[in-house]
Amino acid sequence: MPKREFKNVEEFVEHLSIADELIFDGTENLTERPQSNERQRNKFSGKKKTHTDVAMVLSDKATRIYYVSEYYDGKHNDMGVFKNEFAPGKDWFSNFKVLFDLGFVGVEKLYNFKELIIGEKKAKKSKNNPKPELNQEQKIKNKAVSRERIFVEHAIGKMKKYRILKNRCRLKCMKIKNRILGIAAALWNYQIELK
Repeated sequence: MPKREFKNVEEFVEHLSIADELIFDGTENLTERPQSNERQRNKFSGKKKTHTDVAMVLSDKATRIYYVSEYYDGKHNDMGVFKNEFAPGKDWFSNFKVLFDLGFVGVEKLYNFKELIIGEKKAKKSKNNPKPELNQEQKIKNKAVSRERIFVEHAIGKMKKYRILKNRCRLKCMKIKNRILGIAAALWNYQIELK
């Protein structure tokens, strides 16, 4: 079973002692549109333009899933979930090479890493720079980062082969939804071990 939470840094380091690299990514699962106005606002994901539940996944290059967070409402972004799950100011990642996508820009200011790999983000649109673009070196770097990060996307895809995670979930109970998410990740890990 993948871990669902870490009580402290020591438990985190012990659980991931066999991993060389850690790859983080968020995953969104569609959920039914809630009836109440407040719940609708909380569940609405601007990225997907629909109502979702969000979870954080930690994998490695063998697509083994070491950790899956509990579900959060769709309004949360990847960086917000990451800060909730791994409190800043602690030494979580000083022994690990960690890979992130652009949803985690600014993570280097809050945490210490042995090695951090993250892509380059475009500059913001402004009067002086109406069409911001990446230069050739930045594009090459982003392509290289994507090539290394793709394994977490494969892990999430393998976990989502169970249709309850892929299709719009009609369950209301978050406890059951969280259990299903953990079991789907565990089944994928078990399949890896059988190979």
